[in-house]
Amino acid sequence: MPDQARPARRSTDERPTARAASHLAVLALLAVTVTVGMRAASDGSTTVGTQRNFPFALVSLARGADAATLSPQIVSYDLVPQPPASDPLLEHRAPVDVPEATPLPTPVAPPKAALAPRPVYLRPAPIVGTGQLLWPVPGGVISQYYSSYHKALDIAAPTGSTVIAAAAGVVTWAGWKANGGGLVIAIDHGNGIVTVYNHLSATWVAAGAKVAASQAIAAVGCTGVCTGPHVHFEVMVNGIIVNPLRYL
Repeated sequence: MPDQARPARRSTDERPTARAASHLAVLALLAVTVTVGMRAASDGSTTVGTQRNFPFALVSLARGADAATLSPQIVSYDLVPQPPASDPLLEHRAPVDVPEATPLPTPVAPPKAALAPRPVYLRPAPIVGTGQLLWPVPGGVISQYYSSYHKALDIAAPTGSTVIAAAAGVVTWAGWKANGGGLVIAIDHGNGIVTVYNHLSATWVAAGAKVAASQAIAAVGCTGVCTGPHVHFEVMVNGIIVNPLRYL
C-alpha cells in the first residue's frame, strides 16, 4: 500500500534544507576553483603542465595543499656527444711472440727393402748304408722307396729270379701270410735285426733253418697283394721297421 503520509513528511522534513545548503556550498567551491584556475591561466609563469593538471591543482588548493609541490617540473637536457673512450680490451692487449715456423726436414726416401733371399731347398742327404746287409735280389732295381706309408723297399726283378739271405741268421718264418704278403720268409740275424721277404713265388728254406749270408732262399714272384713281380723287402730293428737303405 502507498504511504499516504509521505508527501506531508517531505514538506515538514528538515533534510531538504540541509541538502540545499550542501548544494550551495559545492557550487561556491566550484566558483572559487574556476576563479583560481582563470588566474593561474593568465599568469605567464605557468606552464602547459600546470594547465593540464589544473583540476588536480585546484583540488589541492581547496584542501589546503601546496600546489607548487604537485606541479610537474619541466627538465631540459643538453645532448653532448660523449668523447671517444679508449677500448679497455685494446689497452690490455699485448703483442704475442709467435715462434717462427720450423721448416720441415727434407723428406728422405726410405731405403729399398732388401730382396728376400730365395728359398733354398736342401735335398736330403743321400742315405749311406752301413753294409751290414747284402742286396737281397741280385740284378733287381728299386720300384718303390721307403716312406711313411710304404715302410719297405720294393725291388723289381723277373719272376723266378733268385732271392738271397741279406745276412747269416735263422729262418723264423717260411710260408704264406694272409696280410697281403703272399709267400713270405723272415730271418733273424741277431742284434735285434730281422729281414722279411714278401711276394715270393717259391720258398727254398724252412722255418728253423740256419742260413748263411748270400745263400739262395727263394724266387721272385707276385703272390698276395701285388701288381708285378718284385720283393717287398723289410728291415726291422728291435721290432721297429726302418729304411732298408740304411743297412744295405
